[in-house]
Amino acid sequence: MSFLDEYRTVLKNLPICYSEAEVDVERRGSTVMKHANGEIIETRSSETAELFVRVSDEKTGYAYTQDLDEEPNHVLLRALNNSQFVERLKNDRLNRLLVNRRVSEGLKNRNPDIPSIKVAANQLEDSVRMVDSSISSVAVEICSERQLRNVINSHGLDVESAMDLYSATATVMAEKNGKQYDASYYESASRLEEINPERFRNKIAASLRHQYDAKEMHSGLYTVLLDSTVVTNIMMTAWQLFSGLKYGEGSSALSGKLGEAIGSSCFSVIDSPSHELTGYHYEFDCEGTPSRKEQLVDGGRLTGLMHNITSAYRLDTSSTGNAGRYALLSGSIPTDIIITPKIIYAEPGSESVASLLEEMGEGVYITHSYDVFHSINIGSGGFSIPCRGTIIRNGREDHNVTGLTMSGRLTDLFSRVRAAGNDLYIEEFLRKSYCVGAPSLLIEKLQINGQ
Repeated sequence: MSFLDEYRTVLKNLPICYSEAEVDVERRGSTVMKHANGEIIETRSSETAELFVRVSDEKTGYAYTQDLDEEPNHVLLRALNNSQFVERLKNDRLNRLLVNRRVSEGLKNRNPDIPSIKVAANQLEDSVRMVDSSISSVAVEICSERQLRNVINSHGLDVESAMDLYSATATVMAEKNGKQYDASYYESASRLEEINPERFRNKIAASLRHQYDAKEMHSGLYTVLLDSTVVTNIMMTAWQLFSGLKYGEGSSALSGKLGEAIGSSCFSVIDSPSHELTGYHYEFDCEGTPSRKEQLVDGGRLTGLMHNITSAYRLDTSSTGNAGRYALLSGSIPTDIIITPKIIYAEPGSESVASLLEEMGEGVYITHSYDVFHSINIGSGGFSIPCRGTIIRNGREDHNVTGLTMSGRLTDLFSRVRAAGNDLYIEEFLRKSYCVGAPSLLIEKLQINGQ
């Protein structure tokens, strides 16, 4: 009997001391190949498993284990005993959907195509190395990953999903006029052949070009084009504005504004279970609720929020399938159920970056940003983000600038979006629990502080 079948048996015959229980199992297997200087320099494989248990009696308790062979009754009892340390007086609400979904054994047991990964890594390194004569080194890392998830509970829920994806990262070092520069680009896809070397070349070439021979600039209000990677970096933290838990607690800068305008007509945000630009897809959340596409902002108006079962109950609505555990970088074990996105992104428009620069005429093209996790206050919406970029004159790149900080409030930033580019970029969160994306955004005015 498999460990999952053992848990199924226990949950179907739950001891009288438990009112309800839930098991969430996440298993990952990955093979990573690193390629540099025309050869494979490292290959590593790993497998991880995490099992989260929730058990309720008078209160809900939690347990965590990586030992899938541990006796299920012992794990459930440990969760029940942990309930005495939980401050919340009310039990968690568990999913009562009677859903049963299994993945075929063939889908669960695919192996990575090592020879094809070697060929792809070599081709990507050769392709990237040619973009700039100043490049001194190139490292390419390709990861083949398999994720399996099961959520089962004592009410009869039993769902399973499998996800296969490839991701590639190219990192280069360059030297020009005695100074060192670096650039990198990332993509993921369901199939290895969908990784696009041309996008890697273009993005890395642009990243290096926008760093060379940078100067200082004066502080002031500028018309600004935020690169898609910069907006994505902002959204990597700003998505919390749309959390139903934070909205209900009043700890989001958008609290109380559902149905109101919070941005310009050119600004829209979607949370989706899948997207063609990434290999990630999410069938259900960690409570077993099916994932669905949710329009959070539509033409500047706040039309939706991301919910788990608890936040949905508090606001008298339904869960959107956004229950999660890994929201931000943390060293602690995340047993609590919170809210996380699936694939959240600002919707792209139809204009190219070149067209947006021409439309801007005069201003600053912000091409790089840093340390956004510590630079945005979700409660107030305030931000102060270190960045660098390129001065634009007559719609063309003039010279690069560095040592900058852009500051303001997210609601003002959203309201000043004049146009969205067609260059949607999607990136995984470092814990691989969700993805975030955005196109380049033309901003009417933004405070940029120089040296």
